[in-house]
Amino acid sequence: MAILKLRHPFVFAFVGILLFAWATHALADASKPFRITMVVFRGCEEACEGFKNYWATRKIPVEIEVLDAKTDAKRIPEFVKHVKATKPDLLVTWGTTVSLQMLGTVDNVDPAKHVTDIPSLFMIVSSPEGSNLIKSVNAPRRNVTGTLYIVPVATQLSTARLYMPFKRVGYITNTTEDNSKSVQQELEQAQVDFNFELFAVNVPLNAAGKPDPSSLPQLIEELDKKKIDLFYFAPDTFLLLNRDVVTKEAVKRKIPVLAVSEAIVRESDALFGVVNRYSTVGQLTASKAEMILVKKIEPQNIPVVAPPGFALIVNMSIAKELQKYPPLRVVKIAETVK
Repeated sequence: MAILKLRHPFVFAFVGILLFAWATHALADASKPFRITMVVFRGCEEACEGFKNYWATRKIPVEIEVLDAKTDAKRIPEFVKHVKATKPDLLVTWGTTVSLQMLGTVDNVDPAKHVTDIPSLFMIVSSPEGSNLIKSVNAPRRNVTGTLYIVPVATQLSTARLYMPFKRVGYITNTTEDNSKSVQQELEQAQVDFNFELFAVNVPLNAAGKPDPSSLPQLIEELDKKKIDLFYFAPDTFLLLNRDVVTKEAVKRKIPVLAVSEAIVRESDALFGVVNRYSTVGQLTASKAEMILVKKIEPQNIPVVAPPGFALIVNMSIAKELQKYPPLRVVKIAETVK
């Protein structure tokens, strides 16, 4: 075995410089912020803010770029090009529409149209399996993972039954959003187990092919004629943006609204909601991002999960208006607002 003997002072000095340079470079890499690009659909709301706040709490340096589609899906292809050009360490997508257009589906991915070579996380996607964004929540099998935010339909309905009986449930379907259609299918499947009848009406589209907000009062009126005793507020961006119209029209007709998002209870006139808080979902998504960026776990090996537990929120001013006060068993577990 040949042994290299370093006797000359210059050699020792040179080796020392190399070691110092390597250590300095390693230290610099360790403190270099992770670059994250987040694509959102309607601004940086509570989930986005929860995601951003997580890093400050963990004291992990990150640079987060937020690209906002401003509810216009036509912007998303440009965001795909931007992400491909800038190559962030992680891509985070918000919502079903953004996630599908940025990432494609399990069986329909086009490297020219979708981001495929950057680790990706989704959040606020109503049904990632139903929309074929992933193969399974337990094994995504893609360079993609994420978090769940919709409390399972069965849990929502079971909790709603604690509050009030119902036999006829109304639903407004937005045919332009996959999550609206997938949740309708879940409700249809739940009819037998929970012994209710579902009445669904579609939002008509305007000349531009977008759902027409002016039709919403008439749709609520149609459902009222069906004598529904509960309206299920879909996890749909269009309806969420028009939540005041929908909930006020329902209350005017004495129809209680079950919400799947806390904003519909807190900021509008839904009677109650069985929800996961958006801020909690954002923080959970950020914890998954930490697993990818810091712990170097591949997304395909990270299960898609929901926050533990859920919140039952009751709007007491609407309960008074509808004369549908929560029973004691609900009061004991619910958060009341207004």
